[in-house]
Amino acid sequence: MKQTFTRILTISALLMSGMLFGQLTPEVLYYKFDGTGTTVPNLSSAPPVGTATANIMGGITQGGSAICQGTLIGSGVASSTDYLNTGWAPNLGTGSWTISMRTENITASATLFYIFGDANTASMRCFTNGVAGANNWILRGAGMTDVYVNGGATVAPHMTTFVYDASLNNIKGYLDGVLVTTVAQTAPNLTGTGPFKVMGYASAVGAPVNGHLDEFRVYSHALSAADVAQLYNPFSVSGFAGSDATFCNGDSAQLSFSWPYTTTAWSTGSTTNATWASVTGNVIVNVSGTCGTGADTVQVTALAPTTSTMAISTCSGTYTAPSGAVYTVSGNYLDTIPNSIGCDSVITIVATIGNSTVASIGPVSCGPYTAPSGAVFAISGLYYDTIPNSSGCDSLIMINLVVLSPSTASITASACDMYISPSGAMYMTGGTYLDTIPNAAGCDSIITIQLSIANSTSASMNVSACGSYTAPSGAVYTSSGTIQDTIANVAGCDSVMTIQVTINTPTNSVINTSVCDSYTAPSGAVYNTSGSYNDTITNVAGCDSIIQINLVVNYTSTNTMSAFSCGPYTAPSGAVYTSTGTYTDVIPNVSGCDSIIVIALNVTTVSAGATVNGAVCTATGTTAGATFQWIDCATMSPIANANSINYTATANGSYAVITTIGNCSDTSTCVSVTGIGIDENNFSSVISLYPNPSTGNFNIDLGASYADVNVVITDLAGRVVLAQTANNTNLIPVQLSAPAGVYLINIVSGENHATLKVIKE
Repeated sequence: MKQTFTRILTISALLMSGMLFGQLTPEVLYYKFDGTGTTVPNLSSAPPVGTATANIMGGITQGGSAICQGTLIGSGVASSTDYLNTGWAPNLGTGSWTISMRTENITASATLFYIFGDANTASMRCFTNGVAGANNWILRGAGMTDVYVNGGATVAPHMTTFVYDASLNNIKGYLDGVLVTTVAQTAPNLTGTGPFKVMGYASAVGAPVNGHLDEFRVYSHALSAADVAQLYNPFSVSGFAGSDATFCNGDSAQLSFSWPYTTTAWSTGSTTNATWASVTGNVIVNVSGTCGTGADTVQVTALAPTTSTMAISTCSGTYTAPSGAVYTVSGNYLDTIPNSIGCDSVITIVATIGNSTVASIGPVSCGPYTAPSGAVFAISGLYYDTIPNSSGCDSLIMINLVVLSPSTASITASACDMYISPSGAMYMTGGTYLDTIPNAAGCDSIITIQLSIANSTSASMNVSACGSYTAPSGAVYTSSGTIQDTIANVAGCDSVMTIQVTINTPTNSVINTSVCDSYTAPSGAVYNTSGSYNDTITNVAGCDSIIQINLVVNYTSTNTMSAFSCGPYTAPSGAVYTSTGTYTDVIPNVSGCDSIIVIALNVTTVSAGATVNGAVCTATGTTAGATFQWIDCATMSPIANANSINYTATANGSYAVITTIGNCSDTSTCVSVTGIGIDENNFSSVISLYPNPSTGNFNIDLGASYADVNVVITDLAGRVVLAQTANNTNLIPVQLSAPAGVYLINIVSGENHATLKVIKE
């Protein structure tokens, strides 16, 4: 009993201390930071969805023994990467709330340290330095009046608590459990998308390197001043060590409490949060540390056990003692249970244990039956009989009795030629007979038999069949001959038949064929897929002619295609189409069947022409919806910005137009422009050409020496017949091998140019 009772006392003390501290457990967020790794459990009583575990981000760590046996340790890095992600989207609305924390190692700095906040909840945040001033915390946000707690952000440890009371319309600031400021405030709305950050806000620095935070709490109600004081020093309230305890002589009681502390001293000599008491008296505990200081007294009382004796007798075969122990043999036993004061009650048990027995029998009698107790039963039924067993307890016998008499029955029987009765007697003729056999109980069973005797018959027949013959009895024969077959006649007796059987033979053949799409077999069956098929028709003997058809079925294929042509289009089959439309073309596919091609054809025809009137060239032919590009036929290169239906030439030459519709183009023949600047000569000296007319050999006198002179000779159609260059000369000899006619000579040197006409004879 010692271990059981000790456990009860321990649980009682823990429950009392748990009730004492549990009433201050937050509903929303509660972090203690006394674990390891990057996850922190939310110890609140009703964590919001998604906040069961917070995640430590970046270089922030947890653990150690700072503040209250654990701490969140700052990295001094921006909280865009380093912060505690609570996963909470604040939803306190305009109701009351409390936020409390313990901090230390918070240094005065030009850097603002944001200890908690959420940029997505009315920019609510708490920070030090800057406008807050060194060593002070400030709580601010949109629609919220700034709340200062001076002296809370220092190297020394402090507990800072902000309490908004919606019924009083104010926010109170507490430092180490003492009210230091009250600010009027009407309904700040703390609702946002999150995430709410601890040791961080937006991208600002959360805490200095090695800055500490512990016991971070968010309540969805306003704590009272007494609650805040108790939160700062939980050991200031009497009873934190539990209620008074009792134990039984020779046993002990465990006393303990659960809360962060620095030093603990019990009057028993223990220095941990638990101790054992084994003597009556008062046990005193003193606790001191950064998370609270106080003393408590527990009164411990020793209790005495009790004794008793009891005698029992049973025929059940077992006895269960008050403690639950089970005994199956007679004897004296000691049993222990708790008494009314929770100590041992020792019971001496004098036990007499017997066993009742149960049995069942199922006798069958051809008359009255005498039971084991002497009772006599004359009719069938279920009876219970009791006699003493060897231990003096009842032996209960269940008797399922069947009392039988001789039985009678009548049967109507028929037989072929001879009948054997149930007793084995044989009868050859019909009539009424009496037969006797034992029944199931061993009594006589007298049977009256109404007997009919019938006789077997015989017959003969001739039959023919294909391949095999199935006789009336179901027997199968595959060759011709005389057989004997037996079936039942109308009287139910054997009918013996002599059958003369003629067997004809079916024939077999093979067809190998290949078709397109479908095949019709000789029997008329139609097949649409390749495979091996058996087809049956009647041969000349009237039997099956079985044809194995090895069939290959190829299929007509169908495809669609889109085609574009700038003129007549030749389809795959060779058909030629000259206009836009949808056409069906057929060619053989790879298996020799039709390949049907549906062609969506778009035909675009472009015809380009050009006329000239003076210096104006005009595109003719296809012009509706077309675009134009004029080119210089001398170089076959496009003329810049010459993209209209008309082009006005700026120099004599040969020109053509490219007419385009969509992806189709056509180029006109070249047209010549003459008479532009034939007499123009802006060289500084008069140019002379001699002899003119000539046989093709003539000289061009520039009148002065020029560098980089280009000479291009064209016919009147604009075709270039000769091009040559000269450098640093005033006389250019020319040999023109073109046919006789009139030619234009274009002479260019830098900004100087001239056009002359020469006649070749």
